[in-house]
Amino acid sequence: MKPIKQVIIAHYTLPPVIGGVESCLGPLAEMFAKNGYLVTLLAGEGNFEGQNIKTSIIPEFSPNNSHIKNLQRIFRLGSLPESYELELQNLQRRIETEVGDIENVIIHNMMTMPFNLTATEAFWNFIENNPKKSFYIWTHDMAWLMDDYKSHLYKRRPWSLLKKALKEVTYISISEFRKRQMSELLNIPRKKIKVIPDVLKYQDFLKFNEDTSKVISSLSIFKRYPVILLPSRIIPRKNLERSIQIIASLRGEFPDILGIITGITDRDNNELLEYSRILYKLIEDNDLEENIVFLSKVFEELDIPHEKNRDVVRDLYFISHLVLVLSTDEGFGLPILEAGAARIPIVLTQIPVFREIAGDSVLYLPLDESVDYNANRLSKFILNKQSKSDILFRRVFCKYNWDTLWDDYLKSIFSK
Repeated sequence: MKPIKQVIIAHYTLPPVIGGVESCLGPLAEMFAKNGYLVTLLAGEGNFEGQNIKTSIIPEFSPNNSHIKNLQRIFRLGSLPESYELELQNLQRRIETEVGDIENVIIHNMMTMPFNLTATEAFWNFIENNPKKSFYIWTHDMAWLMDDYKSHLYKRRPWSLLKKALKEVTYISISEFRKRQMSELLNIPRKKIKVIPDVLKYQDFLKFNEDTSKVISSLSIFKRYPVILLPSRIIPRKNLERSIQIIASLRGEFPDILGIITGITDRDNNELLEYSRILYKLIEDNDLEENIVFLSKVFEELDIPHEKNRDVVRDLYFISHLVLVLSTDEGFGLPILEAGAARIPIVLTQIPVFREIAGDSVLYLPLDESVDYNANRLSKFILNKQSKSDILFRRVFCKYNWDTLWDDYLKSIFSK
């Protein structure tokens, strides 16, 4: 039987206390829990709970604690409180009790910032006294490099600890820039410092439906480019075969292209209707099974009720790179309004009602030219018409995304 993996994540405070580091701690705890860890968040105030996640409070960690505030006023003057040694020993014992036999201890910012110097030295001593544990000093900021703090830092303990390196710990920086600064300040080789950037948990930021997250994960959407949304019922006048042929033509240039057909595939006595069979056959003939998916089939695989289709499609508008609607006849064009509201580029056929609604704000593909010509126009549109915000969007969701954090950064450090 494998031993249970456990990790402590320590910081001064947790949400609802507002702060940049605080906003990262809950998602980080969830990521460890998702990958088989029992997680304890150790802080001076706040609370975050979840499956296999608990919060333990040591009030003396918090800079907002009235007693710690009094100690910090003395520290700012360059003096040690008369009770400092006793305070230090008591806090160190509290840390020992809370950590217990847990081997993995992550400490955020407390070893390089001066907000609670008693906690800094207590952790320092605890680390030195427990060489068999694995400590990770996760560094967002460094007081000795910041003008806001320099006037209240002194070249003796405990202030000097903020610019000293501990032995046998793993240092983590949130950017290559901070890594270079850490290396110089702490006098440790850059190769000894791991970089794990802050990431965005898009589900919370965009208030996505839980089922959308399942679909995104199943399709590895954030590793695909471009993601083309085809918001359409599966009927002949929607001309989906043209879209499939264009995606087939584009795949040579964009091997990770993904088209998502949102309509529900109709069945009669559990058999696909003729038009659906034609589309499935076209996908199969062009070897596009990995490049074009029917959302209804994904729902069935993930046991998501079809009633959730509208909610999930709404969310997909906000993370796709393009909407493609090549209908041969429509009375209106609701996807144009939806794409406009989501600020996502849309490509349409040149039918009168589409021009009436969209004007000159979209790319039109003539149906009287070849599929390859259509694909070439679309490729240029994808590559040349992206705004800087579109490029940043792709970078954020590919590189700084909570869903990929474990595989991209944490797995190599913590899966030993």
